[in-house]
Amino acid sequence: MNPLKNTAAESQMSPEDVAQFIHQEQQDRRGGFTPRAVFVQKLDKFGSPSLAVLTFEHEASLTIAGLLNIAPDDQVIVYDDNAPAGAQYFYGTVGEIREAHRPADAIRGMRLIYINKKSSDAVINESNAGVNRS
Repeated sequence: MNPLKNTAAESQMSPEDVAQFIHQEQQDRRGGFTPRAVFVQKLDKFGSPSLAVLTFEHEASLTIAGLLNIAPDDQVIVYDDNAPAGAQYFYGTVGEIREAHRPADAIRGMRLIYINKKSSDAVINESNAGVNRS
């Protein structure tokens, strides 16, 4: 892999990476929150959203782990098809990004992304959940 070349495939987590990360996170999780797979997309970027892991959700913020190519102040949409109350999405602004350094964060280049929620939708009809949003 050429380190100077950044293709879309190199900046996304694979489904296997997500499953492994969630399994490791659940072992160390406190507070009862269960990490889950989500899709994240910058508002000014066309194409399919990127796969990532929602590691924490608060009333005003989300924490995402992933290989996303985003920066502070970027506006994003997070599609959460696996939410306990049903599929939903959040619109927000990236607040802070940190490199993931814990031993459990074994995916090379992974970052923790803190998103300030701006709005969200009502629960999506389950028949529409998982529809390709490209």
